[in-house]
Amino acid sequence: MKPSSTSLALALVGAGWLIGASPVQAAAPASSGPRELARVSGAPGNHVVFLENDEGEVDVAVAATYPLRPLIAPRFLKSHTAAEVFLAVAPANQALPTALMRNARLVVDRDMREKLQRENAAALASMPSTRDSGGQSLAASCSEFFRGWVGTVYGDASCGDPSQEVIETVHPSDTYCTSGCDYTLGAFDKGTCEPKLRSCDIIKGTASVVRLRATNWWGGPNFNHPGHFAHFGVANCTGNGPVDFNYKRGTASTTTLQVPVNGMLHVKLGSEIVPGNAANFVSYGQWKTGKPASGTTYVGNSLSVEANGGTDDRVIACGDIYTSYTMTDISSPTCHGPEISLCSGSNCTSACFYCSGGSCPTN
Repeated sequence: MKPSSTSLALALVGAGWLIGASPVQAAAPASSGPRELARVSGAPGNHVVFLENDEGEVDVAVAATYPLRPLIAPRFLKSHTAAEVFLAVAPANQALPTALMRNARLVVDRDMREKLQRENAAALASMPSTRDSGGQSLAASCSEFFRGWVGTVYGDASCGDPSQEVIETVHPSDTYCTSGCDYTLGAFDKGTCEPKLRSCDIIKGTASVVRLRATNWWGGPNFNHPGHFAHFGVANCTGNGPVDFNYKRGTASTTTLQVPVNGMLHVKLGSEIVPGNAANFVSYGQWKTGKPASGTTYVGNSLSVEANGGTDDRVIACGDIYTSYTMTDISSPTCHGPEISLCSGSNCTSACFYCSGGSCPTN
């Protein structure tokens, strides 16, 4: 493994890491390539970095060291904007960076920070604990405990599972309802719904995802595919030093991050498409808004690993590129009675429902 990397190289470990969340640090602007907007550090080797590429998009990179939990839960990262992630981990006295504020869709105040911090803390608490098996040895393999930890940090147990196909298309799904689902249904406008939404009003979001799963890999895995959104991760199982994790989206310059042995880094690229619009809005068919398959609006995404050619070098590389996200009403047909269903926008009898009898009850 080589000690340095091309493009932007960010070492994931160093003597300067502090225990607990430390003040946000920002690097000096780079003349080309990605610019580090801010970095929030926790235990040694654990931090979150906010990187603005030369196209103005902000990537969120989460680093963790085995067997520690990351600062940001993968579920929180997947379903929140870069600005929301920053507010969830940054000290209360640190202002939102200008580049994050441009696309922020929220009121930045103490209540919002505390709400996001609670959400992330709850998501972290729900993650399975990892048994410390003493770390990796120089033996050329990814241990069972390390592989399990990688799946937990990445947010998908298939990451690190050697039984998975290397590249395939999968269709994960999420549910939306008033309680007991993956996401809330109509968090902002459900109060306008008459009759009122019930727990049996359920929307299902289904994604099409082109997926990479490379476990116990020697050499340089490469993954390229266009899509709306990408999630990439690399974990360094064994060897004599860091590997280079390269990623690129669209016409932006390549970003290169270094991942040390016993380390994991994963990054979210592009605008999130999960959760769907239904999490916030249900009225007048807004719940149907997803992200259609559209080659004309796809952006190229690529992942590669270098400096992984030593005798004992082994990595885990994972990638998820989302190409579509569709919304379907799977509510119980008897939820409000056989003549009442969520409306699709063109057939709304009331703000949220189609009532075939001509008028909707008011609960």
